[in-house]
Amino acid sequence: MKVLVAVDPSNIAEGAFDWYIKNVHQPDNEIVVCHQAEQPKLPTLGHGGAFPAEEIARIMTEHNKTLADLENQYTMKSKQAKKSKVVVETTEGKPGQAIVKLAEKSQVDLIVMGTRGQGAIRRTILGSVSDYVLHHTKIPVLICHG
Repeated sequence: MKVLVAVDPSNIAEGAFDWYIKNVHQPDNEIVVCHQAEQPKLPTLGHGGAFPAEEIARIMTEHNKTLADLENQYTMKSKQAKKSKVVVETTEGKPGQAIVKLAEKSQVDLIVMGTRGQGAIRRTILGSVSDYVLHHTKIPVLICHG
């Protein structure tokens, strides 16, 4: 079975990954770890109308380090649990759409993700990544409440 686990730097995502490993994973499963990378927030224009180059370089370096750390974290967690093949994919765009697109492209059999458990009103106004994925794919979705 091929399983996509959607992660971000939150404890909720880590909990969903750990729950999957402990309760669902089989040794012959392939795990696709999906991280949807948000563009880093760049500084606003100064008086001269230009971004300070050093600040942009610092922000981008920090952003790339965060992505690398997250990829390493989930690769190591999988190896420590003596689990099978792991592929880490970083996607861009709106999180829900990116997860569905990668899941379909990778032809996974299951999507695993966490949720913060927002109330109905907040979820309706702000939207929910897990709610989007659940309603926009035909692939089974396992949602771990955080």
